[in-house]
Amino acid sequence: MRLSKWIVIVVAAVLVGCADKNAPDTELVVTECAAMAEGRASSAACAANGKAYVFGGRDANKKYLNELWQYDAAADEWSKIGEVPDKARVNAAIVADEDCLYMGLGFSGESAFADSCYLRDWWKYSLATGSWTRLADYPNEHSNAAVMYKVGRRIYAVYGFGLGWTSQVVYYDIDNDQWHKYGDNSNRARPSFGGVGGQSHGKCYFGTGYRNANMRYWYEVDLENDDWTEKASLPGKGRVLCAGCGTSEYVYVFGGRCFSGEYTGGEVMKEMLRYIVAEDKWQRCGTLKCGRAENMIAFTIGDKAYYGLGEDENGKVINKIYRVE
Repeated sequence: MRLSKWIVIVVAAVLVGCADKNAPDTELVVTECAAMAEGRASSAACAANGKAYVFGGRDANKKYLNELWQYDAAADEWSKIGEVPDKARVNAAIVADEDCLYMGLGFSGESAFADSCYLRDWWKYSLATGSWTRLADYPNEHSNAAVMYKVGRRIYAVYGFGLGWTSQVVYYDIDNDQWHKYGDNSNRARPSFGGVGGQSHGKCYFGTGYRNANMRYWYEVDLENDDWTEKASLPGKGRVLCAGCGTSEYVYVFGGRCFSGEYTGGEVMKEMLRYIVAEDKWQRCGTLKCGRAENMIAFTIGDKAYYGLGEDENGKVINKIYRVE
């Protein structure tokens, strides 16, 4: 009888241990916001002055888009405000500066082996006048899914993918309409596709992605001095095509995919993670309200993180966004 009781106790302890291992470190309050009229995946997003801007992507019919949409957080409503006067695209870039948006790059076409599919056009959109200005072209073909940061009067582009991998970082000089290349820094993160980034405490963070393996690395980056410092790796599996953004205390990472093979397959993820900047520590924060998702967007308004859009594990395009409290 005593032996039976001990067996029950041991089994219960093992089950509790397994449950605790998979439980989130903290559960965040997540609020569903107004849905977009039509869902899209592989879009680019940024935010400024209480509003978010979403550019490009592809719809439920896999049609590429060149639309520019605005989300007004105070009114909780969406509106279409324009179309970039060039090709529709996925995996583009968009960055806000004062009353202007800078956007372009990305991929448009059917062949990953055609240089012409990797777009180099770069545009300025005036929020005040609704006018478009064509700017200096991107300096290389690694324009697919580059991770962008605005630091001072520069817009930095980290990696991206073209007809191969790159370890190069380039930046755009806003005042002089010029792109500049850095040399290769051996201390940088390993080149990858589909990485994610965010800014917090005045610092830039970059990590994850895929290059013949799912990456878990995480770096704090001083872009002005090209100084890369490796930090605590993401917990769990590496991932690609996730969404990220930063607040005053955290950098969030949402969803993504863990590949099982060299090029395809694997698991679409449902995790919400956040990196605590002051502690160099990661927290699991529960699961996405939209379920497993990849190719989403994320942005920050009023020090609150938002995520959404993208597509689920069955390829169904999502039109919802959520605010993290």
